[in-house]
Amino acid sequence: MHYFGRHPLGALPLLAAALIFSNPARAAIEDGPDPIFVKPAPTTMAALPALGTAGVSVAEVTDYAPGHYTGSLAPSPPHADGNARRALVVSWKNDPCRFIFSHEASYCPLLELPDGSALCSQFFEGNLGDAELFNNEGRKERNSFVDVIQAGPARVWVRWTYFAVNKDSDAHPRLRGTEDYFAYPNGLVLRRMSYESLMPGSVAGYSTQPIELFGVLPQGAFVRDSFVRDPAHGDVDALAALDLYSDRRYDIFWGEKGSVRRNGDDATLDAITRSRGCALVMPFRGRLLFIALGEASGFSGKFNQYVDHSTPGAAGGSGWGQGLWDHWPIGWANSQTSYWKPGSPYSYSFGSIGQFFVPEGKRLSSFWRDYSGFCKDMAFNRWTATRVSYVLLGSARDWAEVRRIGKAWLDKGPGCARPSSVADLR
Repeated sequence: MHYFGRHPLGALPLLAAALIFSNPARAAIEDGPDPIFVKPAPTTMAALPALGTAGVSVAEVTDYAPGHYTGSLAPSPPHADGNARRALVVSWKNDPCRFIFSHEASYCPLLELPDGSALCSQFFEGNLGDAELFNNEGRKERNSFVDVIQAGPARVWVRWTYFAVNKDSDAHPRLRGTEDYFAYPNGLVLRRMSYESLMPGSVAGYSTQPIELFGVLPQGAFVRDSFVRDPAHGDVDALAALDLYSDRRYDIFWGEKGSVRRNGDDATLDAITRSRGCALVMPFRGRLLFIALGEASGFSGKFNQYVDHSTPGAAGGSGWGQGLWDHWPIGWANSQTSYWKPGSPYSYSFGSIGQFFVPEGKRLSSFWRDYSGFCKDMAFNRWTATRVSYVLLGSARDWAEVRRIGKAWLDKGPGCARPSSVADLR
């Protein structure tokens, strides 16, 4: 069994904790796994605020549910190991968000606002949807687990390891993903991600889609109330791609009766794809949640494409329209197709804008035709498995702050791959 736990500030002698946080030299000397001999006991969400932190800390809890869901988890599926409410919760002293690795969400982390709204940025899903984590098999502890390496207060380091498996059987995992998350007191998180194929001779043993922009809304919440309304059209700005090196922006607006409108066209999104850097943004009311990535962090425009899955007719997209599902984080049947309906008793997910690796010189135009074809290129598949990629996650008060933080990080060039590269961005 892998260590799933936390080392909150409350478990350290307060003087020692203060010294570590206030003395950069001491923090550098201690730069590695926490020197502990006893795994701290888990706590509850109610007790979490009392632990406090001088900067950033992480704690294991036994009673978390995404989207502030409080209902019963039965008669839904058996929830893998029967511990659906288990989670690691990263908290900041000076940032309103929490960063949560929830067992119910297969430990795929959620950057969560106080009202339960959240951003999810996916994982290495097996080619052609053959293997992933958002199913009963993927939620089993043996297939997805997290380890606390450092618990703060100067830095939190959580390692997430997972095996992407088929929804019907986990007897033959397709690939193994390894992701490290480094959270700093300024509210920013660096994500380091890589994978290894466990079926190197099969198309299904690889992944060309490591990033997908999804959101979570609490039970009873509506998209129309969660984002800023456009006064001219009456719809809301739910998803966006922001060029960090120009004034280009691509926004996807959702209306109350299922309408989808975009501000920008295929050429705009393609230009953002080819930019040196991009931020994928969920502009919630009062706070923008974002992920930043670019050429310096392993996403060269030659091998990268952002795809609008929401707008019907968008080049390379699936044309979902308003994609709303209550299949995860809670309450779903056991696959990827449980659509949300008004009155659903569950928290639910929505999206999306997808990021895909593509062969050099190629572009997704017709999604399933092109995506299926690219997945058959075994030389390209093997190339994706050699990559180590980096993503910056965080929240911002406005669009200018997103652009400033993302650009400052990518401007560090190869240095943006160092965990400390995000420490001085805010």
